[in-house]
Parts: sequence; structure tokens; C-alpha cells
Amino acid sequence: MEYLVREIHITDYQDICLLNRDFNSDLSYFSEEKVKEKIEIITRETKDKIFVFELHGEIVGYIHGSRYELLFADPLINVLGFVVKEGYRNQGIGSKLMDYLEHWARGESYSGIKLLSHPSREQAHRLYQKRGYQFTKDQKNFIKFLDSIE
Repeated sequence: MEYLVREIHITDYQDICLLNRDFNSDLSYFSEEKVKEKIEIITRETKDKIFVFELHGEIVGYIHGSRYELLFADPLINVLGFVVKEGYRNQGIGSKLMDYLEHWARGESYSGIKLLSHPSREQAHRLYQKRGYQFTKDQKNFIKFLDSIE
């Protein structure tokens, strides 16, 4: 398998948009231009790391890690996005992306990595547990969208 794992480029926005839609069709409202804008903001204004998996020139996965600060623990990396294209799953691509994120986090002296995963994603859970991630708790996630102030 000829592949490359590298940091995201702004020019990857179309592929990232397709991966997001492949992962969750409800994200179809989030346009390519918005994805491009988000990549620009994240790479310019944060210390987040986004690694993409490129296979024969095609981006087939990505992982997005962000600094996670708590008042009761050393800093962690929080996985905010982790997608492998449907037809490419179960081929070790997710593990390679996690390897890169873990290697980078160790080099930056983070104490660990946390991630959330939907209860239905049992195959993903097996991957995480196989890699030494421990299940800590079930939880419900809540969100409130704020109206724009004009």
C-alpha cells in the first residue's frame, strides 16, 4: 500500500468535505467553502493537528486532535474528528492515523488522548480498545445553537 500521512493543507477542503458527508449525510448542508474556511481558521489560529491519509493521491481519511485543558488533569488531546472513507475501513488506515496523532502528542508532552464515540460504532470501539484506550463512561451530549446577534 503506497500511502502518505501528512498535515492537512487548505487545498484538501473538497476531499475533507466529501469524507464528512461520507461519514454523516446530515453534514451535506456544510458547504465546501465552509470546510475550506474552517481549515484556514484551524491551521492559522489554533495549535490543533489534523493529519490526512493519502492513498495513491486520494485522501481517504483524517484525524483532528485539539488541546484539551482541565482543572483536574494534565493536558490531553481531544479527538474532534476521525473519519476513514467507507470502502477503505478495516485496512489499518485508522490505526496509522492514530499512530501519527499519538506520536505527535507524545512529542508535545501531552498526557493522553481522549475521544468520544457513538455507542453504535462497535467496530471502532474494538479498534480503540485494541490500541489501549479505556472505556470510561456512557454519557449524553447536549448542544444549544445560539442565534446570530445582528
